[in-house]
Parts: sequence; structure tokens; C-alpha cells
Amino acid sequence: MRALLLEYALTADIKKAAKRAGIARSVHYKWLKKPMYAKAFHATRQQAGEALEAIAVERASVGWEEDVFYQGAKCGTVTRYDSGLMQLLLKGFLPEKYGNKTEISGPQGAPVQARIEIVFVRPGDVTGSGGTDAGLAQQ
Repeated sequence: MRALLLEYALTADIKKAAKRAGIARSVHYKWLKKPMYAKAFHATRQQAGEALEAIAVERASVGWEEDVFYQGAKCGTVTRYDSGLMQLLLKGFLPEKYGNKTEISGPQGAPVQARIEIVFVRPGDVTGSGGTDAGLAQQ
């Protein structure tokens, strides 16, 4: 169990961790039914997530060097950044500013005002719009 958890903390990948620990992946899922292992796995999963987050922050903010080639020969390097990761990180760290916002408002940001009117009409009676219910059926 310890070997699997250690490998999972390093890889954040159950399949890879089980292979490195020398056990079948299905064993992990059997162990999850045991409260002690489930609690230890949850804590390890948190650590793995924090390690992944650190890598994501680095790739988004510090970037990585990539070789540049011209006519088959290396002529330099360029620093690349992952802007998609940066967007996700900003949404997570500052959701009030960068999160998905769905707000419906009226003119100049005023509250939306609505009026619902229910009109009961008997067949053959004239409706409020000047037509009959036969006219409504055509609309």
C-alpha cells in the first residue's frame, strides 16, 4: 500500500503508480473499500494535485525552452508559455474576477423587469388583442 501511495504521489497516475509498485491496478480499487487506505489515498491525492498545480503554474508563468531549427540545424531557443493553463489558474485563484460570469441585467445594469399576464378566454370570445381564439391558433 505504501509503495503504491508513494508512486501515486510522484506520478498522479494510478496505472503508472501500480506498475511501478509492482501490483495490479485493480488491487488499488479493492483497497479503496478499506477506510484506512481510502483516507491515506485521499491525502496522497491532495499532495499529487498540489504537485500538478505547481507544474501548471510554472508552465504558465515561467514557461519552458524550446529549440528552434533552421534548415535542419539548431539556431537558438524560444521560451514558450501555456496560456490555456494560465486561464485555468486565474479562474481558480481569482474566480470573482476571471471566473465564468452569467449575469442577466436590464438597460444600464438595472434589474430585469418582467410582467406575466394570464388571460382566460372562452371559445368564441374576443381576446384582448382584438382577435378571437381562432386568430390565436393561427399565430
